Amino acid sequence: MRPVEESAKRFQLLADPIRLRILLRLEEQEQCVGDLTEALGISQPQVSYHLRLMLAQGIIQRRSEGPWCYYSLAIDIRQWVEEQCKLLLNSSARAG
Repeated sequence: MRPVEESAKRFQLLADPIRLRILLRLEEQEQCVGDLTEALGISQPQVSYHLRLMLAQGIIQRRSEGPWCYYSLAIDIRQWVEEQCKLLLNSSARAG
């Protein structure tokens, strides 16, 4: 996959309103799926789907405690966005 397509895929993670709402809640504090489901007013499968996507990209992390899983930010979102922009601009400069 080319750098531009890779960057687009990464930015798609932030382009979804549900994922943005999850990230904003996780910025405040660690949350379990039940907390997120209740706060966002969406189903557990929807929350789990979005968490799985963000886990795969390393944006969030999961901690297990007994039968519960708790999610928190694994990165500073602002720094992540800046890094993604730099990668995109660097690949653009090399291609141009």
